[in-house]
Amino acid sequence: MLLLGASAMAQTPAPFLVKGQCMQNPDCEADSTTFSDTLRAATAWRWSFGEGGATDTRRNAQHSYALPGTYTVTLVRTLANGTNEIVTQSVTIGELPPQFQQWRTDTTICKGDTLILDPYPNGAPAGAKYIWYPKGDTTQTLKVDSSGCYSVEVIINGCKMQDRINVKICMEPQAQEGSKWYFGGNAGLDFSNTPPTPLTDGKLNTPEGTSSIANSKGQLLFYSDGIKIWNKNGDEMTCTFGTCAPMKGSPNSTQSVLIVPQPTCKGCEYLYNVFTTSDINGEKLLTVSVVDMRRNNGLGQIIEQNTTLQTPTTERIASVRNDRDSTYWVVSHDYGTNKFRIFHATTGGLVEVAAPELGMAHDSTNKAEGYMKFSAPDSTTGFRQLAVVVPGPARNYVELFTFDDSTGTLTYKKTMDLGPAPPIAYGIEFSPTGEKMYVSFQGENGTKSLLKQYDLTLPDSLVIETAITIDSSATQKFGALQFGPDGRIYMAIEGSEYLATIGEPEGNSLTGVDYERDGANLGGKKSQLGLPNMVQDFTQESSGPGFEADGFCTNEPTTFQASPMCDPIEDSYSWDFLGNGQFTAPSKQQQATYTYTKPGTYMVAMRATNKCTDTTIVQEVTIYETPSNIDLGPDKDTCGAYVPLDMKVEAEVYAWVSRGRVVGRGRTYNAISTGQYVAIAFNGPQGDCFAADTIEITLRKPPAFSIGPDTTLCRDSSVVLRVESERWIEFKWSNGQETREVTIGQPGEYFVVVKDRNDCYNSDTVKIGERPSPILGLAPENFICIPDGQSVILDANGQGPYEYLWPHSGATTQTISVNQEGKYTVRATNKEGCVVEQTTEVIDKCEPRFFIPDAFTPDGEGHNEILEVFGAYYTNFSMRIYNRWGEVIFATTDIEARWDGTYKGLKVQPGSYPYIISYEALYYPERNPTVKRGSVMVIR
Repeated sequence: MLLLGASAMAQTPAPFLVKGQCMQNPDCEADSTTFSDTLRAATAWRWSFGEGGATDTRRNAQHSYALPGTYTVTLVRTLANGTNEIVTQSVTIGELPPQFQQWRTDTTICKGDTLILDPYPNGAPAGAKYIWYPKGDTTQTLKVDSSGCYSVEVIINGCKMQDRINVKICMEPQAQEGSKWYFGGNAGLDFSNTPPTPLTDGKLNTPEGTSSIANSKGQLLFYSDGIKIWNKNGDEMTCTFGTCAPMKGSPNSTQSVLIVPQPTCKGCEYLYNVFTTSDINGEKLLTVSVVDMRRNNGLGQIIEQNTTLQTPTTERIASVRNDRDSTYWVVSHDYGTNKFRIFHATTGGLVEVAAPELGMAHDSTNKAEGYMKFSAPDSTTGFRQLAVVVPGPARNYVELFTFDDSTGTLTYKKTMDLGPAPPIAYGIEFSPTGEKMYVSFQGENGTKSLLKQYDLTLPDSLVIETAITIDSSATQKFGALQFGPDGRIYMAIEGSEYLATIGEPEGNSLTGVDYERDGANLGGKKSQLGLPNMVQDFTQESSGPGFEADGFCTNEPTTFQASPMCDPIEDSYSWDFLGNGQFTAPSKQQQATYTYTKPGTYMVAMRATNKCTDTTIVQEVTIYETPSNIDLGPDKDTCGAYVPLDMKVEAEVYAWVSRGRVVGRGRTYNAISTGQYVAIAFNGPQGDCFAADTIEITLRKPPAFSIGPDTTLCRDSSVVLRVESERWIEFKWSNGQETREVTIGQPGEYFVVVKDRNDCYNSDTVKIGERPSPILGLAPENFICIPDGQSVILDANGQGPYEYLWPHSGATTQTISVNQEGKYTVRATNKEGCVVEQTTEVIDKCEPRFFIPDAFTPDGEGHNEILEVFGAYYTNFSMRIYNRWGEVIFATTDIEARWDGTYKGLKVQPGSYPYIISYEALYYPERNPTVKRGSVMVIR
């Protein structure tokens, strides 16, 4: 070694450390040899690796050697006093084991078959050692009869070669990493079943954050509350370095723990990062521990614990997978600022890649407690949404960001004010499309717990205003929201033996979301506030064999695309397009087409067969009528205010397009300017079934035309609309008339299209309003008896402060008195100037009347000897007089006939004699006969 500068007589410089002394694996660029300087006091470094001109200037340097051999590595370090030290060291780089022979990355076998895995079936290199995942087997070969990821690491002289194979069992569900949930008070759910079944063997009991992880076929690996880790047998996981310390999560941390796989180069995911966040009222610490599932015969062990990543931090942590390179992004948020932390888990390890400062500062304990969640990737852009709940008091907010999982770039989108707190915003989740967002609120201080849906497709001004309250409770506290592998959203309710469920997260109404508060039975165990925090992709609905359809219009091909049952095992497919049991001949083509001639809903069946199994899948396909062809006629060159256009076809939706924008939505349209117009008629929910036509219109300006200003008419009256100018010779009014003038008796909007001698058209519209008319209640008839000298009061009975006029006399009062028969008219005018007339007829009609004496004296003295009855204005008269035994002693129908007080020629005894008279009214023949009773006294 050689010393430079003033320190030439100093002691031997400190050495450097070397790890990973193997040549670079060409398939794993992140693998390298690392060099670490042990002298902490150095301030600068310059490495030379002895291979070409490769250098590095970091304290911890990396270099990948292309070939095995011995290399001289030189480090020039700069000390704090400015002097340099040179350290050289020989490094031997080992050769990698040879590439595996005939190795496949994926394969599918039938249920019951056995597969033998061997990295060197044609002969293994000498001295090779083997470690298999998942159970740590050390044999050269491994027999496999179940699905999963299997990897083998071959080691020769300390250098390693690794590769993996994904084994699938035909028709066995895959991608079930999120199928086992453990949470709350020893509660759990198993999503390997439909509907999910309770798991009652859980060991964790915690108020809030948990996380769990299964393998791709839904077999539990381990779960955690952020303090302890339990393996699949329910035992606490051990550490490779001795006694485990408690992890740094907290029972009262919203997202206390999150399990994220650590990618390996060509190996299975056997390493898992276990992130924890502590209670915001405590250390505010973000840490990571590492679990190796190859250890302890596949039960796993903790190989690294409580490495601090950031402090102070909030209680939030979320993760997504980048399916393009099978790496993982992990996002947290600092406490006290608006800074996010973005970590990237790649085959090279876990590194922090960005710390963007975006949105609100999380600078109080309440602001640091809400959930943070990713959405699924957008089907168009591929970007995800990241939602952060920022609870109150004083107000609740949700901040939305856009995340690119290809680059790890996070950008601010918007802040949503959810209203006053309490209730306190807590949980959040997206629907599968990301169009709907659900937020749970915890009631306190007399407020109710709430579950709300927000439609993110609406303009920002309407999102909050149109939010739907799915549930509310004054007695229960709502907690976390978590999307499940079955496509439903689950909500924790503190102390409940059920999870609430949202069965249709894309629903647009309270009934449409299919909500149940007692949705998922926990088998007697109880929920608390938390639900498992998972990599967002692990809770997406898994896909299986089936088919998709495209094109849903009559008389156009509908394309059906089958998905393979057990790729790469070859399938054959038969189709029943009409649901009548008539299948096509088997074919190995995954795509088929059929043209429907009639609209309707068809139950389409696909029968798929391969060497392992066969299955029939039935799906409902709705076909919509393609509208008839539109013919707008030839191009038009005309003079007028507009050209009326009519598609003349039936459809659900219409659109008229001009100059690149929609100008009309009806079947008809009035083109008001020169240009090209496109008519489109649509059917179907997406408007895929359509007909279209185009017309070019040249429109010359017509002479000016007006039918006058808007006007009004009085109720029950009319106005005359007239085209005054004689240049217009043809007329077509909106009420169908074709005359120069029309009489309008109803308020409304009226238009007329006019044409001159040059075939030039124009039109105008007038609005006719209505003024109220007086309301009178003058009786149509009134009656007096003129011979009696009677008079009658005529009352106009107006319902307002009107002016009155009785034309026959000039009287201006509401009532008048008349004593002559005839017709009398009243005219009333209101303040709006409207006039109403009513007429009544005064008729001479006298009521019948009679005079019958109370007594008479038939005593022969010549005075008052007979009973005289007087009457007027009657007809059909009759009279009967009775004795005390009821005998009729006198009867007549002639009022002039007189009773002389005798019966059968003999004088009757003095006394009272009853009588009955009957008559009809002379002027009221419609009346029934009138009967009157009385008595007359005979005095002698």
